[in-house]
Amino acid sequence: MPKSTQLDNTEKAVIYSTTACPIGKSLVKRVAQDELLTVMPRNPQKYGTAIDSGRHRLLSVQAERDDCRKASNSTKSANQIRSEIPENVSKTTILRTIHRSGRLVNTPMKAAPRLQQRHKNERLQIARSNMTTDWNKIIFSDEKKFNLDGPDGYAHYWRDLRKDPKSKRNFGGGSLMVWAAFCGNGTVALSFIGTRTNSQDYQQLLAQHLLPYLRRRRRANMIYQQDNASVHASNSTLAWFAAKNVVLLDWPACSPDLNPVENFMVSPCTKGLRECQAVYNGQRSEKERFVPSGMVWTSHCCNHSLAACRTGFFEVAQKQGGITHY
Repeated sequence: MPKSTQLDNTEKAVIYSTTACPIGKSLVKRVAQDELLTVMPRNPQKYGTAIDSGRHRLLSVQAERDDCRKASNSTKSANQIRSEIPENVSKTTILRTIHRSGRLVNTPMKAAPRLQQRHKNERLQIARSNMTTDWNKIIFSDEKKFNLDGPDGYAHYWRDLRKDPKSKRNFGGGSLMVWAAFCGNGTVALSFIGTRTNSQDYQQLLAQHLLPYLRRRRRANMIYQQDNASVHASNSTLAWFAAKNVVLLDWPACSPDLNPVENFMVSPCTKGLRECQAVYNGQRSEKERFVPSGMVWTSHCCNHSLAACRTGFFEVAQKQGGITHY
């Protein structure tokens, strides 16, 4: 039922003068068309000051706290929370309760490795042992896969209703696997490798790209860094490193946040990737479009990335082996 408007000062004066005698009160009750004409004279001082609280909430204060506690730092949906509480309320009520709390927001989950205590101990030990390391002598390396039709799990796009819908790939779609290495002097190598690589393929890649660089700088005492992938840490690969006198940097497991190549490849390689996606219909080779945009790592960019790596190791020490803010 809609609310009626409140009385103005003139109407209030008429009611005050009319209700001054008993006859006037009965007259007002007979002719009053608005409930306000009978309500206002009862308590003129509080008329118009009452706060309308609206409809009563279905959940009590304690129930709302319980709902917010269930949603705190969890991936539960509103329907899942609704099924766990005894009250019979709708999904919308649960969402309103969460939003009304003011301390819960829906935000994408940050991608980070799940560290166990042994991982943290190893990260802390290596961070402390490399506090005084000359990072210009470290050759950082990593592999990265790029899908030409979007990242893995890509399911949303801006669909034009005037055009036929696009379908999600079940397999294939085209991809590029890139191995890259750099140091303080700039890019060491950028090479395309197969998406399925064994230890022999990896050793052949290093013999083609890493060893020539080390020979040219044999007096610099360069150290090679790699993660703990199976083809990197296999007995065959470790024996190959020993035979070629390649010094390896001890690297903790589950530590992509400490490798500058992990994020260093994103900006230049993504630029080349977008060019590859634009010509994915086969007009040109993907590698022909990718390489010019990927080979743009200057010594200034490398030094900036190495400075961030040095800061990351200090942050690991401060967080007792925890994840950095990469």
